[in-house]
Amino acid sequence: IGASENPDKIGGRPLAYLAKFGFRGKVYAVNPKRTETQGFPTFPSVDALPEVPDAAIVAVPGNAAIDAVEQLARIGVKLCVVMSSGFAETGTAEGIAGEARMRDAARAAGMRIVGPNSQGLANFGTGAVLSFSSMYTEVPPMDGPVGIVSQSGAMSVVPYCLLRRRGIGVRHSHATGNDCDITVAELAGAVAEDPDLKLLLLYLESVTDPAPLAEAARIAHARGLPIVALKSGRTAAGQQAAKSH
Repeated sequence: IGASENPDKIGGRPLAYLAKFGFRGKVYAVNPKRTETQGFPTFPSVDALPEVPDAAIVAVPGNAAIDAVEQLARIGVKLCVVMSSGFAETGTAEGIAGEARMRDAARAAGMRIVGPNSQGLANFGTGAVLSFSSMYTEVPPMDGPVGIVSQSGAMSVVPYCLLRRRGIGVRHSHATGNDCDITVAELAGAVAEDPDLKLLLLYLESVTDPAPLAEAARIAHARGLPIVALKSGRTAAGQQAAKSH
């Protein structure tokens, strides 16, 4: 939603990646001004889609993002990645209320949200790269035994870059943003179940609920998967930086 023909824009990069990295599922773009975007069929609205997608990317600003999340919840989408910013990370009453409205609409319909203010999710094992990071253009991906789950977008791709330059493949590179619904810890638990992983890297800015983190550790321990976790925000400078989420 907010699909762009320009592959360098937030609404265009995920489409380019889905095509480039071999995603085999159907992809529908939503933009009322186009009928085709980067070769993908494009529809004027969520309600005009020919079927209910498994997942959706929201790349429109402000109230349009809230409206999009409400529409996706209404038609029965199960996962929504909200790249749009300007919500709770701003610290304003309006931003906090807008994020709460998105979360409430999703929960009422059983839809899960990654974000808002999320750089997105990337699985190079399946080609499901729902991300706008430029790093995957600068440093070509290769599927491999490492998973990265981070609240920070930068810290989901900087380790990716360092690993790839050493010739190590990375399967998962996920950034959760504001964690208004799905948290780093909860997503880590899902990633830890990937039988091909040999290392899981976590970057945590806040741990609001320790139970999912403990569950992720239990899953990893049961199958001998090492977890390396970095908790930021332990100094004054770190706390200031973590306020961006």
